[in-house]
Amino acid sequence: MKSKQSTITRRQQFKLFLSIMASFAIIFLTLGLIIFNLFQSSTYKSIDKDIREEVTSVKKQPAIKQDGPQDPHDPNGRFGDKKKEPSPKAPFQASILVFNDKGKLLNKSSLGNRYSILKNIKLNKKSINEKQTLLVKNMNFRSILIKVSKNNNNPMYAGHYVLIMQNIDTQIQAMNNFIKILSLTFFIFWIIALVVSYFLARINMLPIVKSWKQQTEFVNDAAHELRTPLTIIQGKLEYMLTKPNKKIIDEAESISVSLDEVSRLNNLTNNLLDLARFDQATTELHFEYTEPEFFLKDPIEPFKDIINSQSKVFQINLYHHPTLYLDRDKIKQLLIILLDNATKYTPKNGTIKIYDQIEGSKYQFIISDTGVGISDADKTKVFHRFYRVDKSRNQSSGGHGLGLAIAKQIVENHHGRIFIQDNLPHGSEFVVELPIKKMH
Repeated sequence: MKSKQSTITRRQQFKLFLSIMASFAIIFLTLGLIIFNLFQSSTYKSIDKDIREEVTSVKKQPAIKQDGPQDPHDPNGRFGDKKKEPSPKAPFQASILVFNDKGKLLNKSSLGNRYSILKNIKLNKKSINEKQTLLVKNMNFRSILIKVSKNNNNPMYAGHYVLIMQNIDTQIQAMNNFIKILSLTFFIFWIIALVVSYFLARINMLPIVKSWKQQTEFVNDAAHELRTPLTIIQGKLEYMLTKPNKKIIDEAESISVSLDEVSRLNNLTNNLLDLARFDQATTELHFEYTEPEFFLKDPIEPFKDIINSQSKVFQINLYHHPTLYLDRDKIKQLLIILLDNATKYTPKNGTIKIYDQIEGSKYQFIISDTGVGISDADKTKVFHRFYRVDKSRNQSSGGHGLGLAIAKQIVENHHGRIFIQDNLPHGSEFVVELPIKKMH
């Protein structure tokens, strides 16, 4: 059973780990794509802005004052002084190619050593006014082809096709480096996220594992508690069947034992139903304003005779009368559980005492006994379901380890608390603390 339980638990932990890991991966991937797209968009927007400025410059050429012969191959209208013409070197940023209607390159001489790189570019009239990214001899260019008006002030441009090209190798390299850095960064953070998600899965699984163990233990303990009286009843009935001619008076002992076990079964099932209702929050509580005398007196009276008949001392010291807001029937049930518990574990000639006190805005009533007491390690565990300090006492006391669990649920539903303290020199005190609504 434990092996199966641990297997299910590990499987649940692994599924939770995978879901957290996948969530982190999706988040990082989405974030990475968004950041890269923003960077890429910003880069191309800057490049396209430069190209638009070049287009505007080409279309709106200033009037040229000719003081000397003009170089017909110079799109910038420079004079024919070869010594003054620049000789650009690759890599370079911007180039302008001028074509006639037949696709012939007109400004070959002004390109200088760029011509060897750009000479294979052909005129494609279908791509006019479209921004394109071209790869020329392992170099990347952003380009646009325009048709210049015949009225352009620069005769080299007038009526021709002009291809404006912007080298973007630097930007492409920057984007590639950005991708590498982004990928490495997200990979590192994803590894960190895996480690974090593993520990988160472990932490988040702790209450589930605890709940699973409690549920399994609860079912096992309930089955064990139910099996014992059923086995006794079955044994007694089978024994009586072996003597069909016996009279009822002859089998009175067997019948009495069977009825006692039926009563135990009835109490156990009622307690189990109470706990199930508490778990499902289906227990109906009828709150009202009341004072201690209206919910303490009725449960106390029956116990006077029971305790005295067992040669035990019962002391009652209740003096306070605050106004409380509670369900009287549930508090009576709580008091019966605590008095019954004290009666069972107090030895002959021992003392059971109930008294009350005010602590700030809280009303406390305390049930003390002079039994063997409860160790510090068991003081919180006794409120767990089916938990008994000494399990061997179950048959003699008739308890199932459910009473204090129900008592704790009742107190918590009233926004109070219940705890145990030592009753020196020996014994225990069960303290019930409830909020006060109004003092007299």
